[in-house]
Amino acid sequence: MIVLCLQVACRSRQVATNEVLRIKTVTQVQRDTIIQTDPDSSFYQAWIDCISGKPVLRVDSETKKAGNYLNVPTVKMEGNELKVDCYATAQKLFRTWQQQYIEELRTETIIRPPIEVIRPLTLWQNLQIYLGRGALVLSMVYLIYRLIKQKLKIN
Repeated sequence: MIVLCLQVACRSRQVATNEVLRIKTVTQVQRDTIIQTDPDSSFYQAWIDCISGKPVLRVDSETKKAGNYLNVPTVKMEGNELKVDCYATAQKLFRTWQQQYIEELRTETIIRPPIEVIRPLTLWQNLQIYLGRGALVLSMVYLIYRLIKQKLKIN
């Protein structure tokens, strides 16, 4: 078994092929957020006089102030009823959006050129290789013979 591994370990019989693997992954994530706005207020202050038993707003005592997005309050007095209206401009407080992630995985197998042999082995080099293999085989046979002989002696 070891002899066979030694014989084929140094040579390559296959040439690497051109192999391309491409994987494209698209991930979409929907995100949302809350947009926080600063608090806002508007202000109205006036004095009420009683003329002929009926309440009346004094126009010269009015104080008005608008906010960032709140309008100035409108005040009406009809009989004994006081009406105050305050309007605000529209705001969007909740937003959603989508994020898209694209991940590409690409692998390639590189074709290696075959190794060129400049000069073939000489007769002397081939003889040394085969004698080395023969010596390896003979030493393995001798070791196996010794192990079997030792086992039979003990039993």
